Amino acid sequence: MHSEKKLNIAMVIDVYDDTKNGGAISLKRFADHIGKNHNITIVSTGDAREGKVSVPNFYLPLVKNIMVRMKFTFGRPNDKILTETFKNKDLVHVQFPFFLGYKSIMLAKKAGIPVVSGFHVQPENILYNIGIRSKFIVKFLYKMFVKYIYNNTDAVICPSRFAENKLKKYGLKSPSFVVSNGIPHHFSPINTRRDPEYDDKFVILTVGRMAKDKRHDVLIKAILKSKHRKSIQLIATGDGPRKNALIQMGKSLPNKPVFDFVPFDELIRLYNTADLYVHPSEVELESMSVLEAIGCGLPALISDAPASAAGQFAINRKFLFRHNDVKDLAEKIDYWIDNKNNLAIYREKYLALSREFKFENSLRKMEEMYLEYSGKRNTNL
Repeated sequence: MHSEKKLNIAMVIDVYDDTKNGGAISLKRFADHIGKNHNITIVSTGDAREGKVSVPNFYLPLVKNIMVRMKFTFGRPNDKILTETFKNKDLVHVQFPFFLGYKSIMLAKKAGIPVVSGFHVQPENILYNIGIRSKFIVKFLYKMFVKYIYNNTDAVICPSRFAENKLKKYGLKSPSFVVSNGIPHHFSPINTRRDPEYDDKFVILTVGRMAKDKRHDVLIKAILKSKHRKSIQLIATGDGPRKNALIQMGKSLPNKPVFDFVPFDELIRLYNTADLYVHPSEVELESMSVLEAIGCGLPALISDAPASAAGQFAINRKFLFRHNDVKDLAEKIDYWIDNKNNLAIYREKYLALSREFKFENSLRKMEEMYLEYSGKRNTNL
């Protein structure tokens, strides 16, 4: 990826360091690679350093505990810091639709600097984790995000067609582009073997933040219902506010499940040695963990939740289960254990599918979009 024009880009995001948030991980990957050819300045909470400007942080009082355990904090907009940072920038990229993002959009527009935004947070992510499931409030928040964030930017980057359609449904008028989070080259088949202790087990892997919207509870209950439960080994990697509750719940399984955050190399080894990836999450704009799994050739059994885009990766109906339906998930797991030999065939099919989502392709699209919109200074929205 190379461009003659070297851009000065400010990327604004509430959390950037020490977080397992998918939107932050995605931005970091793009920033690291695009930063090889362009000048990137990150604007976020946490410590300042070369290439990163710090803004103060704050929590919402009623949900502070959940936010701390999710490793998420809001950035507090500071007009002076933001105005100074945006000077001489060709483009501002706002990743999250919160207070810091909104103020950054307003100040960048005032200075005549083009702004693009990323759609990486669904209202459901926020609401489900604090126990609110009101369709009215979900709809209200979508409309607020579209009105105050996405329709105020020159272009919107959506990680999937599903995500783009969501915003259009709630009134998106700004131009939108589908740019997948992509699969970095590390997530690929490697020559390795599983832990000998799991040799006689059917290993189910699930990866993701241990939070309510990820629905680990549905997977645990489904394994308990499976006729093969004695031979199933569950490995759930990640961290989050539900971890202790899940450990307690997992004690009911015949084989002690693993609930742990694992290093990068170990995660790739698990993707390469598990028998089946199960993704019960009910809120996803794409799903980076499903992308990583299929990049390693691991077949994925996915929830068909209406607020999730992850179902797009299911090769056929046998790899989809009715969201939050314990019985249906148990039956699908049993089907694949009974037909374990067929999973080897699907490894190749999932690998073939994954090639459409190579990170290099997403990187090229992102840079092309930055170059296009950086030339639109003083745009009147």
